[in-house]
Amino acid sequence: MSVSLNQRMKLILENGLHIVRLHKNEIFSEWNKMLDHLQQRKNKAAEEVNMAISIFTKTLVTDDNHDNVEHLFAGIQELRLQLKTLTLPRHSIFVITLLENAVHKAIKGNISDSYKNHQAVQYLFTQISEQLVVGPVNENLDLTDFLDQLVRSRQLPIVWVARVNQSIDSYITKDIIMSSEKAIFPDTKKLQSHSLFNLSELLLQEVPRVDEDSQQVFTLPWHDETLIFCTNQSESPYFLPFIAFSLQFLSIGNHAVQFIQQELQWKDAVILFNEWIMRSRNLKEAIENITSGFVNYLPFKRCALFSYSNTDQSGFGLFGHQFNSEEIQNIKENIDNIPLIYKNLKKLQPLEKNLKNLQPIYAFEASQGLPEQYVKQFQLESVVIAPIYVPSASKLLGAAILDQGPGNHFKVSFETLTALTRFGQSAGDLLEKFTFDRPRQPKIHHSSFHLSPREIEVLKLMADGASTSEAAEQMNLSEYTVRDYVSSILQKMKANNRTEAAAKAIRNGII
Repeated sequence: MSVSLNQRMKLILENGLHIVRLHKNEIFSEWNKMLDHLQQRKNKAAEEVNMAISIFTKTLVTDDNHDNVEHLFAGIQELRLQLKTLTLPRHSIFVITLLENAVHKAIKGNISDSYKNHQAVQYLFTQISEQLVVGPVNENLDLTDFLDQLVRSRQLPIVWVARVNQSIDSYITKDIIMSSEKAIFPDTKKLQSHSLFNLSELLLQEVPRVDEDSQQVFTLPWHDETLIFCTNQSESPYFLPFIAFSLQFLSIGNHAVQFIQQELQWKDAVILFNEWIMRSRNLKEAIENITSGFVNYLPFKRCALFSYSNTDQSGFGLFGHQFNSEEIQNIKENIDNIPLIYKNLKKLQPLEKNLKNLQPIYAFEASQGLPEQYVKQFQLESVVIAPIYVPSASKLLGAAILDQGPGNHFKVSFETLTALTRFGQSAGDLLEKFTFDRPRQPKIHHSSFHLSPREIEVLKLMADGASTSEAAEQMNLSEYTVRDYVSSILQKMKANNRTEAAAKAIRNGII
């Protein structure tokens, strides 16, 4: 299984499109109210808004191809061409923004998981705006169009070009591009032979000639097909290098388009993640939003967040999204026992000076780098470990462990790893902010006592005077489990009783 950031971002777009079409009646009502208001005030934008509503009615809202984003963007190009004759690009964005605001108003209060769904709608309209202003960035340069321009150029003596596919035991023409409209070769007619030489001879016989000049053919490989060029024999040696050079530039151009598309996708994912986590009002919400954000905006299904103590090089479970969070919070492990992490941190010592080189760690087989007990407990196969850190302060705060669900192997794309690096920086900055601004909140490093989140929760109840049974009831645990937590707390804090432990916790800013 390949982990694709493109698939995750497409799912967000499809979710936004699904929400819009689910509430089309409410949206139509809001759009018409807005249009009436603009027309009554004789606003210049009324004509443009009316045109946009007309096009969006056909493509965005009521199209039969439900949740088909590619089909939507193809239809949006009609709007782009029409608006181009009436308005500047910035006016197009203004029109789209008006329509988007009306959509948010129409669906407000009618959807669950409100922020996530509103964000999906916002991302959909952002992509629509980009399509209108600059056009699609994911269209590859078409080889047939390129060849058509070559053969129709009066400055090149090309008679025709054939695109040829190779099967197991034969060569078959895929397309034939002619230099003259007078020479017509049926699109449905396919020529086939067991060798390129024989196929070339067959083409010279079958393709209509437009003059009596002697002709010759030459072949050029192109990815998974072969191109056969027919030229005037006397001039072919002079432009063959030019043809090869031009095709190489076409290939470079297509790779550049793909690279730009990937760049935009991981940057879009980072923007959505940052918006998601910045809603956090305290450390607890920050931890939960960071953990869910890794899954919402990257192609993963589970995420567990851990803190890291550089003092004794230990990791502590903080929260799990789609994992059993209580089981995650019970984890405390020395990094020495985790070869996958230990080896990478060892290479970066001293860590403070080499933090900028900290990268996500990918393991196709989790069992080769993680403790066996956790591999079995959580059914880990392939995993990615993304560092949570603050580059400006040279601090490693922890890590997020991500996978594709129990028992699933997967591969990770380069753009996903790039996004993970930026996610880790954003998460680190937010966690640093809360632990710095609120020193009495539970810290990522849990002071010098290295208490787990569960132990801190028990400690708070102890400080409030709760009995063992009362604490067990509030935490939905057995009394035996709470007693184990209390014993562990007293031992870690070197306290003789609960009162002394609570006092030390308050003095150290743990509670």
